[in-house]
Amino acid sequence: MRAAAFWSKIFLAALTSALLGVHAPMALAQEPKQDLAKSQDTFEATCKALIGHAVPGGTVATAQYLEQGGQATQSVPEHCKVNGKLNERLGIEGKKYAIGFELRLPKNWNQRFYFQGGGGTDGVLRPALGAIPAGFVAPNALSNGFAVVSTDSGHLSETGVQGPYLFGIDPQARADYGYNHLPVVAAAAKALIEKTYGAQPKHSYFVGCSNGGRQGLMATQRFPELFDGVISAAPAYRVVEASLDATAQIQTFASIAPPGPNDRPLLGSALTPDELSTLSKGILQACDKLDGIEDGMVNNVRDCKFDAATVQCAADQSTSCLAANKVAAIKKIFAGARKQNGDLLYSNWPYDPGVASPLWSMWKIGPATASPPQALNTTLIAGAISHVFITPPQPTPDLYGFSLQLDLEAALTKSQASNAPFVESGKSVVNADSVNLDKFSKRGKILFYHGMADAIFSPYDTISYFKQLEQRYGKQASQFSRLYLVPGMAHCSGGPATDQFDAVSALVAWVEQGKAPDTIVAAAGPNSPWPNRTRPLCAYPQQAIYSGKGNSELAASFVCK
Repeated sequence: MRAAAFWSKIFLAALTSALLGVHAPMALAQEPKQDLAKSQDTFEATCKALIGHAVPGGTVATAQYLEQGGQATQSVPEHCKVNGKLNERLGIEGKKYAIGFELRLPKNWNQRFYFQGGGGTDGVLRPALGAIPAGFVAPNALSNGFAVVSTDSGHLSETGVQGPYLFGIDPQARADYGYNHLPVVAAAAKALIEKTYGAQPKHSYFVGCSNGGRQGLMATQRFPELFDGVISAAPAYRVVEASLDATAQIQTFASIAPPGPNDRPLLGSALTPDELSTLSKGILQACDKLDGIEDGMVNNVRDCKFDAATVQCAADQSTSCLAANKVAAIKKIFAGARKQNGDLLYSNWPYDPGVASPLWSMWKIGPATASPPQALNTTLIAGAISHVFITPPQPTPDLYGFSLQLDLEAALTKSQASNAPFVESGKSVVNADSVNLDKFSKRGKILFYHGMADAIFSPYDTISYFKQLEQRYGKQASQFSRLYLVPGMAHCSGGPATDQFDAVSALVAWVEQGKAPDTIVAAAGPNSPWPNRTRPLCAYPQQAIYSGKGNSELAASFVCK
């Protein structure tokens, strides 16, 4: 299977699992539904009348009335599905570009607007249902009365290994992907909301994870007036540095991988599932009990001081241990890549037992025998660096070769370069690393969460951003920002974790009622090692500690300290 095809299949499978899995329902503070269309016939006519309607930047292409019923694996209410294209243009090489959007307008509107974040390098117009990783899904935001919009962020993925990344050769497409789609799509959506219901939303929300988390954080920095509340989960806010660190990991794993076809390292065989299980067990042995109970989770992140040398094979040992060269590689990877001057290129990484999850190796090394490697770091990440992040772009179908040969510091320099026709550097376009939230902090709330077994964006880097907010705003930081760490959770969702929780309801209650979420109760899903287990997610820097009494499977038996 070709790398691009694998990326497409794996990304869609992971996204579908994250977006469409069965999670806890919302329990939103109720507001009167705004049912301006008094009958089905009237609402259907209102919907169809939107076809051809002008909005800022374009017109409505289609408007389809949909009755209450099933949509993929989710139920949806009676609503109007609107599609259109904004800022249509011809780009470099005569390619057609536009910012595509889908807006779903429920007949019974709760007077709220929900901007659904994207993922990866976007280029896909996903159903605007308002489902997010590690959040509520049953029912989704649309079913709760939100008007929901999604977007492809200004380009459509093409076929082939390079297809998802070729937009990076067009400067405007880069800018649309990085940030420009946010105000453009929000303006069109709000115009259609007013046209349909005769009123603007009372409250506007942005919800996303990964690239979607980056988009939400970008909105607070560049467009602070757009949203009242933002969920920025596992945010790719320093996506350039994180991608270069991921490439350093590829090079390190390649150094311990056996040779494959064409004498290239067989990356997927660098670590076996048994070796990753041994690493996970070592982490649990060192850190599981630090939260007051041995339960297969590491809640006490502060005091976890795991040393990978503890799982290294002794002279007479060959099973349930790791060879010295593999331990050295693991230490190097978790310590984070360094520049020549010794500074961290990106961030260090926490040791979490979730490293044994296939969702971890999916990013890092991929399937054992795949050649070329089909790890997401060798497809998505390599494609983004070569086509989108550096100037000038360096398109190549050999993404694995590009990763193996990449000079990390030279690439970092190229990510900061700007020369015609690229008047803005790749890093400036995509990174959302400013801590100047002066305007947003006066009107909005932002809620972060991050899985401790995330394989592509380090939770330590999100903690670093949160600490920078505290340094800038002091005690006021907690008045508009909260961070929650999720032990065992992989990128956005999944893994041995209590990864199912309703962050959206918590954000809505905070924005609309002033109820700051000190804790959010999370549950483990049916496919976890502990179905139905609950734990409190504590507002950072607090952590969930067992109280010493009560059922250890219930969140009520834990306190935040």
